[in-house]
Amino acid sequence: YDWDFIILSIHQVEDQEFWTQDFQRGRSQKEYNERYYQEMLDVVKAYKNYSVLGHMDLIKRYDEAGIYPFENVKPMIEEILKIVIADGKGIELNTSFHRYGLSDSMPSREILKLYRELGGEIITIGSDSHKPEHLGAYIDEGQEILKSLGYRAFCTFENMKPVFHDL
Repeated sequence: YDWDFIILSIHQVEDQEFWTQDFQRGRSQKEYNERYYQEMLDVVKAYKNYSVLGHMDLIKRYDEAGIYPFENVKPMIEEILKIVIADGKGIELNTSFHRYGLSDSMPSREILKLYRELGGEIITIGSDSHKPEHLGAYIDEGQEILKSLGYRAFCTFENMKPVFHDL
């Protein structure tokens, strides 16, 4: 395909949706969070035809038990990010956390900071627009979040190659 950009994201595991709670049902918060990140790890190990990994901690949007502690899944997230970086891919800062009333960015500032500490530089800012009125929402704030975490640039893509833009 002649595309500029492909975003990879995990929206369900084992053919079970998060938003319906089907995936979480019958599992502890630990079990469904760890299984979510294990799925992501398995996918980034096996699949390489993408530009960025989208809204890495999407599961938190649908976690009725609250935010699962970062430290509990940090080793898995670190392994995922190392693969993403080694493969020359990036991650997305998704600004839809505002629409969903989340208290932190998506992915969290902890994940964004870890990505940068591991050497990650390819990062996009997306508004996850499913309606015209959401297009580009909070992009300026996304830039400010990245600046506050020490990022110097964000990316757009052309022909599957990152184009860096100063923050």
